[in-house]
Amino acid sequence: MKIHFTLLFLCFSLYLSAQTFLGPAIGYDFATLNTPPISHEYVSEQNGEIYEEYILERTKEDSGSGLRSITFGFQLQKILSSKWSLGMRGSYSRKEYEVNILRDRVEFYDPSHFVNYQQFSISILFNRKIKDKVSIGIGPNISYFSEWSDPFDIPYAAAKRSYGLDLQIGYHLGPVYLAVDYTRTLKIVDSSGYMKGAANLTISGTYFFELRKRK
Repeated sequence: MKIHFTLLFLCFSLYLSAQTFLGPAIGYDFATLNTPPISHEYVSEQNGEIYEEYILERTKEDSGSGLRSITFGFQLQKILSSKWSLGMRGSYSRKEYEVNILRDRVEFYDPSHFVNYQQFSISILFNRKIKDKVSIGIGPNISYFSEWSDPFDIPYAAAKRSYGLDLQIGYHLGPVYLAVDYTRTLKIVDSSGYMKGAANLTISGTYFFELRKRK
């Protein structure tokens, strides 16, 4: 599913006279990854000579559940009518988790063995108020992932880009907008096999500033 967010966002220009709100957002993100088992031969060198050799292997799939982190971003809303609005949501988070691997076919746990990556996401949301202060929204999402960083140089493969859906429930409290977003990956692009899927549950708050008043 190839989505061109630039084209989708052009619809904002059709409503130049509508109220527009923009604000910084901060929240907490819970992520789940779907990754396959991995096997890699690790060779240590000193002064150009091999002095130790390991077989590193993770035999079980790493679900990545419980990857928690603070997330920063922004949210923009353009009011289309008393019930409908069009929004854009952007977020950034950095995830880090520990892995269990096998050393020479014997499982061991290294508390310093962390894998980390960064995630950038943008969503276009079509929102509808269902009550005076409550709204729901849904729309396409695109996420970019950095390379996985690993101290053992195991070749984790980061998905460069993924497409998915964002479902949002929001509560308006004056200029403060409290939201819960559930984002699910539907298609991964440029993946070399490490990441099979991802989902994010984000709780955030946005303080809106009015950029364009109602006419």
